[in-house]
Amino acid sequence: MQLVDDEIIVSATDLVGFLECGHLTTLELGRLDGLWDKPHQREDPEVVLLQERGDAHELAYLERLTSEGRTVHLGTKEELTTPDRLQAAEADTIAAMRRGVDVIYQATLFDGRWRGHADFLLRVDGPSDLGDWHYEVADTKLARSVKGSALLQVCVYSDRLATVQGRRPERIHVVTGDSETHTLRLDDFAAFYRAVKLRFEDRVFGDGRHDASAALTYPDPVDHCRVCVWFPTCIDRRRSDDHPSIVAGMTRAATQRLQEAGIPTRRTLAVLDPVTGVPDLNPRTLGRLREQARIQVAGEDQRALLCELIEPIAEEPGRGLALLPEPAPLDLFFDIEADPWIENGGLEYLLGLVELVGGSPLYRPLWGHDRAGEREAFEAFIDLVIDRLRRDPGMHIYHYAGYEAGAIKRLMQRHGTRVDEVDRLLRGGVLVDLYNVVRQGIRASVESYSIKKIEKFYLGAREGPVTEAGFSVVAYETWLRDGDGQHLTDLADYNRDDCVSTWMLRDWLEDRRREAIDRGWPMDRPTIQDGLPSVAQTAQQAETARRVDALTADVPADRSLASDEQRSRWLLAQLLDWHGRDAKPEWWNFYRLNELGVDDLIESGEGLGGLVFEADLEERGRGGRVRRYRFTPQDHRIRVGRPAIEPDGESGLDGGEVIAIDDI
Repeated sequence: MQLVDDEIIVSATDLVGFLECGHLTTLELGRLDGLWDKPHQREDPEVVLLQERGDAHELAYLERLTSEGRTVHLGTKEELTTPDRLQAAEADTIAAMRRGVDVIYQATLFDGRWRGHADFLLRVDGPSDLGDWHYEVADTKLARSVKGSALLQVCVYSDRLATVQGRRPERIHVVTGDSETHTLRLDDFAAFYRAVKLRFEDRVFGDGRHDASAALTYPDPVDHCRVCVWFPTCIDRRRSDDHPSIVAGMTRAATQRLQEAGIPTRRTLAVLDPVTGVPDLNPRTLGRLREQARIQVAGEDQRALLCELIEPIAEEPGRGLALLPEPAPLDLFFDIEADPWIENGGLEYLLGLVELVGGSPLYRPLWGHDRAGEREAFEAFIDLVIDRLRRDPGMHIYHYAGYEAGAIKRLMQRHGTRVDEVDRLLRGGVLVDLYNVVRQGIRASVESYSIKKIEKFYLGAREGPVTEAGFSVVAYETWLRDGDGQHLTDLADYNRDDCVSTWMLRDWLEDRRREAIDRGWPMDRPTIQDGLPSVAQTAQQAETARRVDALTADVPADRSLASDEQRSRWLLAQLLDWHGRDAKPEWWNFYRLNELGVDDLIESGEGLGGLVFEADLEERGRGGRVRRYRFTPQDHRIRVGRPAIEPDGESGLDGGEVIAIDDI
């Protein structure tokens, strides 16, 4: 967004930013009005990396088009800071369109108010003011799926393109990071685009344009905060206002409902009478947020890190600190480093393990710098775990949050290997997520329950060149370019620290468990399960494995190096157990949801918690029946039916009834 001769010029990026965060538009308008300066944007290596990856992806698509024999016109990539330059750049684009070149790279489109810079314009057949041809927009994006922001940008370009060529494009194209071209009908998104554009133009060019300093918007936390240059300004504002959003686990919908109920700050929430309710906010959610606000305020006032135990709920045994299994000598502490921007679908390039030898942590890195290496590292990890399970069925693998468990499932699916062994780990409860133990078992005076925040209770400040997850990707990408082994050493140190921190967290939580027992709280250990399949399953799996091995014995792990015949055999081998593997994610999610408590289901986007049975309504065929359930407000986003979309993009369920068919 820029101001030239008291006229505002906006771009597709500004429209996307408005949709991501309305307050971002307020800040930009205030900057144009001279109310504040834009923060200095420090050089973020991760942002630079993404820009480099994006440029490389764009050039790769250009080379692909060129290799097909298409004629290409190169538009300008210089900084276009004035209307005259923008008009000249658009004139250059239009001249190339009139010549009928096949591809226009870095096309500029400008109507005096809206500027757009399309990655590519592609010539297609069909009459227009240009002749027997016209153009459609193609944009390259690093994401591996088409996102709404990309569609909005392409709609902006297509809008101006329709005027320039006298014909509305029928299609738009998004080339995702996996080099797939997604061709979509423009009309499918036109109504959405027009609605967003109308709201944006009313905000920027309407009568309220000079009210940027007024309280039109608030810097509520959104996903865009991660990459926004204004983030320091916004988080400082939230903290100075003592805004409820700085309470750990607070959602935007809950913040809105608290403020509507006259609870505008964290401190107000912290002293809220426990019997006070908030309309459309589940009482259990309100209680959790109130207690979290209380301990954060207490920690701030005392200038200390505070931690307290959460008393278990008798009706929900086996949660929190009761999730901790008995420590075993062969336990492992696990953490993964990954690069999402290489290979096709990212690469889990380092599987890190810590085991205890003589009471001290011994670190073992398993590296995989390509698909074949990734598979070898994964198989080595699973084989090591299975060997330890044979020696001690009570051993467990500890990790923090869901990435590691998800990566194990993903690697098993990606490589079609160690399927039965992974199933055994999942059935046997060998993986222990300490995040669930922390979240359900303790309450801490922190704004976030990330391991970097929680480890302050038992570990000093980290040191070294790599201390944050984002910088680990940068360090690995740097190694890919320069081959300096020091980068891998730094990454191994960082990964080792994460594994050691997980071990120390487990021991710290064991101390908290002993405190809970001293209070007389029930703390039974989880039952050890062998996770072994039935005899029939074992026989079937063995026969399938034999046939898969016979078909794929000479197929390289990197299937791009395989011959057509080898790829065909590999595909045939995968089909042998395809249905079983295809069903696994659904069953994984089913069992995961079954393990959640009522509070988690209330706040989960995939279920309802606290349902109360009302009545059987009618019988259905094959033993089914229609039942009615009642539920209190659910403060979360959920994809059930077609809930109303709230202005902030979230959907809330305000209580009512659920009609469900229950097959018995």
